Amino acid sequence: MCLKSLCAAALLREFFVFLWLSGVGLHADVSMSPIFGDHMVLQQGVTLPVWGSASPGEHVSLSIGNLSEETVADAFGKWRFTLRPLPSSPDPLVMVINGNNRLEFHDVIVGDVWVCAGEANMALPLSDAPIGKESDEKIADEKLRFFQYDHSLDKDETRLGAKPAPKKGQWVVCSPESAPAFSAVGYFFARDLRTSHHLPIGMIQCTRDDSPILSWVSQRALAKPPSISSSLDRETRNPQPGSCFEQLVHPLIPYAITGIIWYQGESDEGTAALQYRRILPRMIRDWREKWGEGPFPFYCVSPAGFGDEEGLAVQSYHAQAGNPVPGRGLPWLREGIASALSLPFTGMAEASDLGVADERIPPDKLDVGRRLALLARHRVYGEEIVDSGPIYHKMNIEKGKDRDNDKVRVDFDSVGSGLVLGVSPWKAEGVSPSLVTSLKGFALAGSDRKWFPAQGRIEGDKVLLWSDAVPHPIAVRYGWRGFPKGTLYNKEGLPAAPFRTDTDQPE
Repeated sequence: MCLKSLCAAALLREFFVFLWLSGVGLHADVSMSPIFGDHMVLQQGVTLPVWGSASPGEHVSLSIGNLSEETVADAFGKWRFTLRPLPSSPDPLVMVINGNNRLEFHDVIVGDVWVCAGEANMALPLSDAPIGKESDEKIADEKLRFFQYDHSLDKDETRLGAKPAPKKGQWVVCSPESAPAFSAVGYFFARDLRTSHHLPIGMIQCTRDDSPILSWVSQRALAKPPSISSSLDRETRNPQPGSCFEQLVHPLIPYAITGIIWYQGESDEGTAALQYRRILPRMIRDWREKWGEGPFPFYCVSPAGFGDEEGLAVQSYHAQAGNPVPGRGLPWLREGIASALSLPFTGMAEASDLGVADERIPPDKLDVGRRLALLARHRVYGEEIVDSGPIYHKMNIEKGKDRDNDKVRVDFDSVGSGLVLGVSPWKAEGVSPSLVTSLKGFALAGSDRKWFPAQGRIEGDKVLLWSDAVPHPIAVRYGWRGFPKGTLYNKEGLPAAPFRTDTDQPE
């Protein structure tokens, strides 16, 4: 071999030795998603994914309780365990992960894990909910825990064109010091589950003020045909499409959960209200597909009333008759949320009666949390309780005799113990409860599509409606206003959901 070849071979050997030594020196520490930490709650009764990253080929081991597993990081430095199901237990465990370094997570308990996601109405802290100011003895509960991201998202970094940055977070045990920062809706939901079933509950809080639903859907799902266009202005400070998903939801997947409660929509009023019915079902299917748990429970909140207390019985989608500028479109937004109920294992907590006319973020979060908990208690935990107010089923037109006007008889599902006149459970401090003497909130229209308030009465499990202004009604709407003032409830105190029998769409 010539001298030149020998020198080249020696240099090549030295290069590989350098790479090998560099690799040893640059071994990556084992790291994990921020959802893993001290005080975390693991989901009971299902296989448990535990995942992270390390150096390619690095040996990683895990132990928790009487379970132990070993694996090797793949060529991309990714590793994952799928642990056998653990039974619910309030007894604290320690999870240990060993690799090039050692991670220990203490005070780990096993129960049910729920995600509470959405924008300002879900984010409203317990400290701002009037009924959330309770005694320290009531709030302290070491088996109720919240995972919270360290800081709310910076609006500047979520503007269009900005790259979403991952967020850190931590699990927090419920105490008088920590609870005031919890989502009020999430807290009241979890408290009801704890009261009725006494199992540990973990709430993962994913909230972001001023976040349209497009920001919660993955970019991949948005790109699937038919594609959904963004109505966000590049000059606004709204999050870009997909940013909340990437920063808040994606880091959680595939952490095992029981289900999700969702309260969002304040940022989708107006022009976005009409496409909500397409986006929400797509988002639910997308999240379920990515989690890989199948159709886990997904319970939504129908937005609280907001807007003028007085006005037309049915509010147009447009701000004014003949004006192409959209109004808030809250009735259409509510209908869009209700459309997701066609998916399996979904439910809706009605909050249209819990609003305050001039407050977009109303203070009553106790009743919202309770109504969401009713859905879970009945549909997940098997309690024999009524979990919903009256829901429209069908209508029949009854022809009037002689010169009498026609009437409409409306049938409802979920009537519980029976239909009654009722009022919202929420009353501002110092305001006396109102007396209900008549059925309100219904409107009738004839073939001319002009809507007029309807008179009516409850007859058993049905409602009979009529109007002197509509001799031949063909359609019914109920609660079709930004701020509904309907009085139809069931005896369990749950309100009828707004509905319409026509299929007309705004231009």
